[in-house]
Amino acid sequence: MIQMRILLVSTQDYIHHPIPSRHHNIFEELARRHEVHVPHFHVSRGKERETLLHVHEATWLPIKNPILHYTLNAPCHYRVISSIIRDHEIDVAVGAHVLAGTAMVRAAERYGVPVVFDLKDWFPDSAAAYYKNPAIKWVLREGVLAITRYNLDHSDLITTVSPGLVEKLRSYGYEAELITNGVNTDIFHPMDGSAMRSALGIAPDAFVLGFAGAIEHWYALDEVIRLFPEVLKRHPNAELLIVGGSLFTGYMDELQALAARLGVSGKVHFTGTVDYNDLPRCIAPMDLCLIPLSPPQWVDIALPNKYFEYSACGKPILSTPIPDMLRMGGDHITVYRDGQEFLEGVDEAVMNPRCCTIPIEEHAWKKKAEAFERIFTRLTGKT
Repeated sequence: MIQMRILLVSTQDYIHHPIPSRHHNIFEELARRHEVHVPHFHVSRGKERETLLHVHEATWLPIKNPILHYTLNAPCHYRVISSIIRDHEIDVAVGAHVLAGTAMVRAAERYGVPVVFDLKDWFPDSAAAYYKNPAIKWVLREGVLAITRYNLDHSDLITTVSPGLVEKLRSYGYEAELITNGVNTDIFHPMDGSAMRSALGIAPDAFVLGFAGAIEHWYALDEVIRLFPEVLKRHPNAELLIVGGSLFTGYMDELQALAARLGVSGKVHFTGTVDYNDLPRCIAPMDLCLIPLSPPQWVDIALPNKYFEYSACGKPILSTPIPDMLRMGGDHITVYRDGQEFLEGVDEAVMNPRCCTIPIEEHAWKKKAEAFERIFTRLTGKT
């Protein structure tokens, strides 16, 4: 295959964001055989990650607030993205960020470069989710919808992450190709969790409920903690392990305070942010993995990475109803719709332990990278 020159405009601060996204996993793989460039939006404060991509600084004002950051730096984004496309003779541009994506589609159009827009979220809803004021939520939702539509209208091809998002886009008049999220099967696999239990202060015979990921309000971990005293009445050896940190809010602090108020803080373990490569070792002690996805407007379009990561580790899952995840299959998934069903799901997992047996290799990130590669070949004619 001829080497291609690819531009990625990711949804995140590519080199500082603490959690590798879909784009990290896919484009690091592509960078092994293609030349991949990425503008750096300096909005996160995490440790700098190593990368095979060519990184270009694209920040004039390093403001922490994401909306202000991307709005005030928009002229800088357009200038840097234009220079990458021009100076490196980019063959195809891949956009995923709403605001910076607009700079990308304008620059790509100027230089005649085909655009793939990879919609990994329904941004009008996710942008509004950070705010409680109804007026602010409405303004953000409508504004981000308009920008999203502009980006999609100026793209040659749209990809997305779930069948629900394919249907969502179709309802707005767009056709999209499905490339689901995946998992790094080199590091996510079944392993013994006894050493990590000891390191975290978890009893060897404890039944561990666990969550791993971003600690934000779209996962109703507060409801899980409120139910935990009842879990302990039924299963005194139960412990709750919450792996990860809050990226944009103080939600983890709220959860720790809630556990203290309910008198269960001795049984609830918070690791804070962990290195992504350590995540499988933190999942290993868990006997039952949780996906308490909360906002109802997201459930019909979601297919969380957690499904793939937990499954690759061989773990049973207790989740709110997520249609696309259930379509993926696996008898290791138990669904709950309310507190009573959550408790019954825990009871079932204690009495009848199950493991994941679905063939996870087909969902490896390497396969997802190959799917994008085929799309780039179609658009550029390079084989």
